[in-house]
Amino acid sequence: MKTRTEKDVREFNEAIDKCSRPVWLVTPEGEQFNLKSTSEYYKGMAKWVTDICGEIEIFTCSLEDELIMEDYYLRNCA
Repeated sequence: MKTRTEKDVREFNEAIDKCSRPVWLVTPEGEQFNLKSTSEYYKGMAKWVTDICGEIEIFTCSLEDELIMEDYYLRNCA
């Protein structure tokens, strides 16, 4: 998924904030960024917004968090 606007990033952040456990951004090269950590968030987001091919993946650590992120995707990718 690609972000298109500032609103997209804001809504993505709101979804991450709702998650209770770490949300991981993982690059094809295996770099991992915990988006719940402030220092890793900025590094990860810099990678994500420049990901032209859409190869970066997002992983959650619980079913509840997975449902939060899934809801975000369904609302923003349709």
